[in-house]
Amino acid sequence: MQNTQPLIELLSRSKTVSGTALGEALGISRMGVQKRIQQLVENGLPVEAVPGKGYSLRDGVSVLTQAGIEQHLAPGTVSSIEVMQSVASTNSHLLSHSIDVSRARICVAESQSAGRGRRGNDWQSSPYRNVMLSLSWGFDHWPETITGLGLAVSLAITEYLNARFALDVKIKWPNDLMVGGDKLGGILIDVSGEASSTCNVVIGLGLNVHQPDWSKDGAYRWQDLSSLGVEVDRSELVGHLCAKLISMLQVFDEVGFEPMVERWNELSSYAGQHVRVGSAEQLGLDASADVVEGEMVTVDAAGALIVKDSSGERHRFADSNVSVRLLDTASAKA
Repeated sequence: MQNTQPLIELLSRSKTVSGTALGEALGISRMGVQKRIQQLVENGLPVEAVPGKGYSLRDGVSVLTQAGIEQHLAPGTVSSIEVMQSVASTNSHLLSHSIDVSRARICVAESQSAGRGRRGNDWQSSPYRNVMLSLSWGFDHWPETITGLGLAVSLAITEYLNARFALDVKIKWPNDLMVGGDKLGGILIDVSGEASSTCNVVIGLGLNVHQPDWSKDGAYRWQDLSSLGVEVDRSELVGHLCAKLISMLQVFDEVGFEPMVERWNELSSYAGQHVRVGSAEQLGLDASADVVEGEMVTVDAAGALIVKDSSGERHRFADSNVSVRLLDTASAKA
């Protein structure tokens, strides 16, 4: 696929721009402009042809740009920023890079052909409307708790969204972002490297900015920022989110998750409620096997979920891939 980023940036600068002006700016013919416009339309960018005037982006579309992201980041904290029109998976893309200790690599994509969620689930997102972001961070030693790191990520993002946009985002353990029981976003953590040496942690974030409801038959209904009254430039949003994540990672590298436990528990969507936890549900097995029902009490310094059953016994779940279901909400499934 040709580099269409310069064309996208030209389209985003004015309400309508002629094919002639686009061709002159790009050094290509009007036919070349038409072919690149068609590429973008096929990839999902809502470009409209305005008779006698040229081309325009549909209202409400903001495009991702490297410059728009970079201006919100502290100098020296980022090795690279990639804005991709299409990629199989932003997490997989960054996992293939070398480890850069104490610096971030950032990859955002307008569309993914193989986006992933937890437990191997697909992550679906409308092209050019949402945030599909991955940020890698090199640690000079393997973190003591990967589960806790995932919770720290969800905390940093949730606190930013609530403070910046006056929202009431909660966290479903381990790191789903929820609003009123509907899913606003999800986080996926991938790790590569040697256990006794440096490692590369890749944080994947899917955040719904303007997302149609594709989930009537799924585990959750979608929620998006637009429906919550938030209109935001996506490059600015990505820049601020990455800045918050980098700041959190610098702290986590020094002190781990323990100082964040209380703040995370305050934002837990299931705290104090009755839940069913275990691997049997997600595998479709007999619910009596390997399943605990009880009150969600807290998370500990490693990010593990603590559930107290009816006899008062406490059970600890450190594997972030287990299923967690709210017992009194029939529609909520992990």
